Amino acid sequence: MKKIKPQITSIGHSNKPIAVFLDTLQKHKIEVVVDVRTIPRSRFSPQFNETILGSSLAKRAIKYLSRGQNLGGRGVNVRYEEAIDELVELARQGVSVCVMCSEADFLKCHRYSTLTPSFNQRGVEVFHIQYESKDKTTKKTK
Repeated sequence: MKKIKPQITSIGHSNKPIAVFLDTLQKHKIEVVVDVRTIPRSRFSPQFNETILGSSLAKRAIKYLSRGQNLGGRGVNVRYEEAIDELVELARQGVSVCVMCSEADFLKCHRYSTLTPSFNQRGVEVFHIQYESKDKTTKKTK
């Protein structure tokens, strides 16, 4: 029997309405959103400020974890390896984990350039949710 590799999903909230964002997460059966923004707020899209977002996710039974101090794209991250290992362990347990930042295009975000290689080194595949394409909503990277 072929063993399925653990996986982690990534998404950028962009300036989407919160309902579109939440519906997208539910479509992909996400159980835990891990906020990897160094500063977990948005002056352009306040629906993604940490407190509001956490509340919106809770209403959809999605857990919110803030890991911007560990896995953020700006500044110095503390306990980076521990935070990566925490998410890898969740994925190995079968939990549907999604790392989230603000940049919609994963190719322009640290979710791709920094986090994806760290997950891949630990045997975890990463799928990037993209809003723009109606036919293809995820991109697997190795």
